[in-house]
Amino acid sequence: PRPTEHSARQYNMFGNAAAVLLLLSVVCMSQAQHHHDPFAGSGCTCETFCNYECSINASKPSTTTYYRMTPKGVMDMKNKNTGDPKGDTSFVLSRRTIELKCREDPDSFYCTGMTQFDGDDKNSTDLVIAFDIQTDGQWGPYLYCNPSNVSDPLGAWGCTVSLSGGGGATPITPPAECAADSFEIFDDLCWEESRWQPPTVLPNVETLADCCSAATSKRAEAFEFVSSNSTCAVFPYGASHTKPCKGGQLGYREQGPPVCNCSRVHQTVGRENLTQTYPGYNSIHPAGGVWYSHPVTGMCAEGQNIGDNNCTWKVVKLEKVIKASCMYQRLDDNVVNNDPTCFSQCVKPYNVTSDCYLQCYTQSTESMTHEQLTAPWALAFSSDDPTKGGCSAVTYTKE
Repeated sequence: PRPTEHSARQYNMFGNAAAVLLLLSVVCMSQAQHHHDPFAGSGCTCETFCNYECSINASKPSTTTYYRMTPKGVMDMKNKNTGDPKGDTSFVLSRRTIELKCREDPDSFYCTGMTQFDGDDKNSTDLVIAFDIQTDGQWGPYLYCNPSNVSDPLGAWGCTVSLSGGGGATPITPPAECAADSFEIFDDLCWEESRWQPPTVLPNVETLADCCSAATSKRAEAFEFVSSNSTCAVFPYGASHTKPCKGGQLGYREQGPPVCNCSRVHQTVGRENLTQTYPGYNSIHPAGGVWYSHPVTGMCAEGQNIGDNNCTWKVVKLEKVIKASCMYQRLDDNVVNNDPTCFSQCVKPYNVTSDCYLQCYTQSTESMTHEQLTAPWALAFSSDDPTKGGCSAVTYTKE
C-alpha cells in the first residue's frame, strides 16, 4: 500500500498507506527486487533476533501518533501498516509517479495487484486516521500488510515478510526443503506470467518439497506446484502477477539477503526507514519518513499492558479522522505553490493527470526539503479550520 499502504506499503502494499506499500510506490523497481537487509547496521541478525537476543535499533517503550490511509470502513489496526508524517506524505506525493507509470504500463502489478486509493476524487470516501499507539520499542523487520482479497478491503487482512505475489494472503508453514532456501509458499495461487524466459515445467513431481528442491537446484526465484497433475513449473528469473488457482501452490523468494521469517517477526512492530531502504530513489520517498507494520499476533488484548503474554503494541486512542481528499489537496497545493511558474506553462495547469502537471510536480517536490513537503500534514490534523490549513474531522462507522 501503505497505502497502503503504506500501503503506500504492498508494496503488495497499496492496501495500506504507509507501506506500504506498498512499497508502495516502487514502480521503478522490479517486483523481484533485491530487498533491503533490515538488520544492516543494527548489530542484530535474523538468528539473534528470532532467538530474542536483540532488536533492530531498540528504543524505549513509548506512545506515538501513527497515521494510516484507509478505505472507508477499515477502522481497526489488526494487520495494518502505518507511517509517520513524513512517511505518509511520501506515500501521497509519490502516487503521481504511480499514476504516470500505470499509464505507461496499465497491466503492471502495481496497478492491478494492490488496493488503490482515490483521494484525488473530491467524492472519495477514503480516510486518513491518526492513532495514538503504544509500542514496546523492540523493533523488527517491516511487514507488508494488505487485504487477503485486494478487491475486498473490508474482509480479512494479512501481513507477509516480502513483496511476493501472495499479496495479503497468508503464507503457509513451508516444508523444510522450502524454508531452507527462504521460499514463501501460498496456497491456491499460481503465477500468471514469467519474466525474461518461460518456466521449465517438470513432470512427475510428487510433493511440494520436491518442487522446492527442484527450484533450489536450478537457483530459481519462483515456482508453481500443482499436485493434481504432479507438475512443477520453475521460473529461473522470477514471475509476476498472480491468479487464483485451486489446488496450486506458489513459491517465491526475494533476491539479496535471505528474508527473515520466524514467529517473532510476526509478533513485533516492524519499522522501515524509507531513505535507508531505497537509497537514491527519491521518487519513492520525496519526504523521507518511516513506515510501520502492526501484526495482529503482537496486539495486546483488551485490558492488557505491553509485555503481557508477549504483546508488543496496543491502540491507546483514535485521535482524528479526516477525508483523504482534503489531505491530498493540502499537499498538492503546497507543491504547486512552490513552483507556480512551471505549472502555469501547462496547457491545463490543474489537470493532475497530464504529463506536464506530473513533470512539474516531480520537479517541485525535488526542490523542496522534507520539512517543507510535510508541513501541511501537521496543519491538517491540528485544526478543523480550512483557512489555517486544517481538515475537518469526520464521523466514522465500520461497515
